[in-house]
Amino acid sequence: MLAKNGISLEVFLSEKGKREINEDYLIYHPNKFYAVLDGVGGNGNGEIASKLVGETIKEVFLKSKFITEAIEEAEKKLIAYKRKNPSTERMATTIAIAEILDNGVLVSWAGDSRVYQFRDGKIIFITSDHSWVANAVKKGVLRPVEALSHPRANELTKSIKDSSKPSKLEQVLIEDIQPNDYFLICTDGITESWIDSDLEELFFSLKSSSEIIQELKKSCETFSEDNFTAIIFKIESISRF
Repeated sequence: MLAKNGISLEVFLSEKGKREINEDYLIYHPNKFYAVLDGVGGNGNGEIASKLVGETIKEVFLKSKFITEAIEEAEKKLIAYKRKNPSTERMATTIAIAEILDNGVLVSWAGDSRVYQFRDGKIIFITSDHSWVANAVKKGVLRPVEALSHPRANELTKSIKDSSKPSKLEQVLIEDIQPNDYFLICTDGITESWIDSDLEELFFSLKSSSEIIQELKKSCETFSEDNFTAIIFKIESISRF
């Protein structure tokens, strides 16, 4: 099982980049969970959605054993806010969250924010985006390189909207965990600037989370047109019984 305090010091960043406001949000509780959210909806409503959902999840999840309960409560708060503020009806948010359990890391997500697991510089797990272009790539309609600049690249097929449209998060329990594995949780502002092969080279060449996140930031400041948010943590120890 994952040892108590088996996670190294976490590092994170959340920047507005070239946008006027930052609609990304991040939440975490050391050795328990780490999550990023990316709000959508226009006119600054994405900023409201990601923060409202993120803070609700953090508050509820720390009292609950299940992420599903936290999501349900967040969806209730979203619809209550929308009813009081009709102009925010379209607001929603993505989420990608990694929960630290005794028997592994439970990854849950909706939208195109991602969780990666790296071992010796290689990606051994990555979430699949809930987006129009991701589906088109799977069907062979688009090539991966075409998806990056496609006009529908930001069109999501799943997100957290409100309790009238409840979202069932996709989940994977990662039980194959080893010391020195890295986890990266990030919004699409990161993946806009970093393809998977470049991420693998980055995680292979640099040995500290702090160095890695500084390189992520440097590239995103140049190449990303979106907000960019990331959390990195490293598995330090595993207890075997």
